[in-house]
This record gives sequence, structure tokens and C-alpha cells, in this order.
Amino acid sequence: MQVPNSFQKTVFQSRRETFLSRLDPPGVVILASRPKAIRNLDTPYPYRQDSNFYYLTGLELPDSIAVMDAESSRKRFILYIPRQNTRARLYEGPLPDPEQIKATFGADQVLYTDQFSSSIGRFVKKDRPIYYTFGIHRQLDEQILQLFHQRRSGGLWPILDPFPILARMRLIKSEVDFQMGFQKAIDITIRAIKETLPAIRPGMFEYEVQALIEYHFRRQGSPRNGFDSIIASGPNCGILHYVENHRQLQEGDLLLIDCGAEFHYYTADITRTVPVSGTFQPAQRQIYDIVLQAQQLAIDHIQPGKTRKQVEQVVNDFMAQALLDLGLIRRKKDYKHYTIHGYTHWLGMDVHDVGGYAQDGRPLRYQPGMVMTVEPGIYIREDVLERLRKAGNTAGDLAAIERRIGDFLNIGVRIEDDVRVTRDGCEVLTDDLPRTADAIEALMRGK
Repeated sequence: MQVPNSFQKTVFQSRRETFLSRLDPPGVVILASRPKAIRNLDTPYPYRQDSNFYYLTGLELPDSIAVMDAESSRKRFILYIPRQNTRARLYEGPLPDPEQIKATFGADQVLYTDQFSSSIGRFVKKDRPIYYTFGIHRQLDEQILQLFHQRRSGGLWPILDPFPILARMRLIKSEVDFQMGFQKAIDITIRAIKETLPAIRPGMFEYEVQALIEYHFRRQGSPRNGFDSIIASGPNCGILHYVENHRQLQEGDLLLIDCGAEFHYYTADITRTVPVSGTFQPAQRQIYDIVLQAQQLAIDHIQPGKTRKQVEQVVNDFMAQALLDLGLIRRKKDYKHYTIHGYTHWLGMDVHDVGGYAQDGRPLRYQPGMVMTVEPGIYIREDVLERLRKAGNTAGDLAAIERRIGDFLNIGVRIEDDVRVTRDGCEVLTDDLPRTADAIEALMRGK
């Protein structure tokens, strides 16, 4: 269990105060800590706390509960922790006692979770709401529902979801987020990729590349990945969330590396596509350069007031014309059979971070402090001709595309960087990692 330092403790307290001030109407907030998940028999998965729970408390302890009273004059903060039995203490080591937890995490009171049902009535009143997110901890869900039904007859007492309020808070990142660990997660990931690329050779297996990257993650202090590493070579480059990582790298392959280290609950998300042999083949470089230009075009258009849809439309128009010029499509609208996915997503404590892309039914406009990936890609998969046929291309158009596509088949390129919206544009947070084809080749040579 990580123990917050004085700076972090102040940050968590400030977040709670801001969060409680945004509750409308005021009420009591009950947050569920994520329970341990069993992998098989008595072996659990490695533990990772729920992001919202950690965001407001800093506590990593499984099966805990946080209660915050927004109406009391002191804005009380109560933690409930599991009572540790003798066997657990023997196998897992002793947990801090309630007084230690109280002092460390800034709680007004710390109780045991088996006291929750008998004590929560002090805070829950019939004339004000309770804020609770269902689906994180099943046993606590049942306790909350039981409590609700017991008190429903006494008057109106709705259960409201605090998630939208927390999502809006987490959407805007301040310098504090970067001091807490966001920039460190990005820096670890950049260095891991830089350290790994010169070691890549034909004959290696994808899982060996994964092992090198994740070794460098751990060596630099990242306790876990932000998501499963994608190490996709050859035809696997066209599988967007390929995580088997078992193919042997071949001479002439491209290798797509999509990875992110997590540090203090923030994650990076970076993709580089590199030539296994160290040099891009002409067709590979053509596609790479198109994707790089598309990415730079998106970066140039990210600024306050713009929307995700507006930025992606600029990229779509560019991609359509580029693929038309290459002869890989005969109609501009068919670009989507090669690009497949969206080009940006929010980034933060989760790799596909919270916040949504619309507000009150309208597209959400970019604001300073928003952090996102920019990740256009082109994937020339073996099924693309069938996809184009189903989309209504004529036999003549398909024949012309088939004659052209041979040089490009099984090329998949994605370039992904992390950016932060600023007052007059955006800042590329991953700019220390080379992006151009020439720079990638030089990096693979160890230069």
C-alpha cells in the first residue's frame, strides 16, 4: 500500500473539497473501493484500486469504503477498512490500524467495514440524497439497496451517481496531476521504447519485445502497465487490440508497439511502428509518411474551442485524398476501410479516460488542461477487398485496387502521441520520442 506524502495528502484533500462543493443537491457520498478479484482458486489478480476512489482518497486498500458528508459544517470524511484476521496478517503482513490510517489519509474517523451498516445511519437522512456508484463492489451494492428500502417509507431519499461530477473533474488536468505522476508515466514509457528499439531483430518473438519494454517499465518504478502491451508484427499490425504477442518477427516486417507505463495511477499511451530489419521498405515508408502527416495535421488543429469531430474530419479528408492518390480506393468515402478507428481519446488515470465527448447533447469543445492521444492509423488488411466489395465498389474498381494493393498488403501503421490542450493550441507531451521515419531508423541503429 502506497503511503501519500504531505504534498499528495494535500492534493487528495483539495480534490474532496472541490468534489463536495459541486454536489447539487448536497448529500452523503459513499464510495466503494474495488475488491480483490480471484484469478483462479485462491490466487488473486494483481490489485489495482478503482480510479475514482483513489482520486479522492489515495487509499489502495481493497474492500474499503469512503463516506463524505457534504452538508455537515466540517465536511466530514470517514474511512471504513477491512478487519484483518490472523491468517491474512501472517500471509500478507499487518495492515495499518485505524489510528494510523486516520493520520496518514486525513480522515476524521476510521472504522471497520463490519461496522458500516450500524453506523451509516448517522449520515444518511431521509430528506437528502445519497451519492453512490453501483457496480464496483457487489456486496456493498446490496447493503446500499437494503438501506434504501429500509428508509424509503420515511420520505424521499434518492440515490444519485457521483460519476459524472468526478468525470468532469478528472477531464481537466492541472499541473498537480503532472506532479502527482502523469509526466513520470509518460517519461518512463518514452525511455522504455528508446531502450528497446535498438534491440529488435528478425527472429525475435513479439513476447521478447514485450518483455524488454515492461522490464524497462519496472526498472524505472512503474508497478504495472496502464493496459496490456500490443506488440504486433507483420499481419498482426492490422489487429487493433492484438495482445497475444506470440508471433516470430520476420525480415521485412513492420512491428507496431502500443504501450503505456502506469505511475501513481496515471498512464501513458504511446504507439510507434518500426521496421524489424531497421529500414522501412518503400511502400512501408509511403504509408508511414501519410500517417505521420495526418497526425501532425490533427495536432495542428487541436486548440481551445475545437471539437473532437472537427479535428477528426480534417484527418479524414486528408486520409481520403492520400489513399485515393495511392490508388487504394476509387471513392473518397472508402477511406474508412483502411483507417478503422477514431484518432483521439482522453487520457489520464485510465487509458481511455473519463469525461465523454458531448455535454448537454452538444459536442464537447476542447479546453486548456484536457489531455488526449492523437493516433491516426492505416491498416491494409487481407480482408479489405471484401470490405470494399460489400461497400458497393464495382468489379472494375475492385480489379484496379487489387492490382495496386499488392505492394501494400499487411502494412499496418499507427503513430500515437499524448498531447495537452493549452491556451493557444496544444503541447505534445511525448515529443522526446522520435516520430519521423528517418529518426526511427536512426534510433533502431542506436543513434
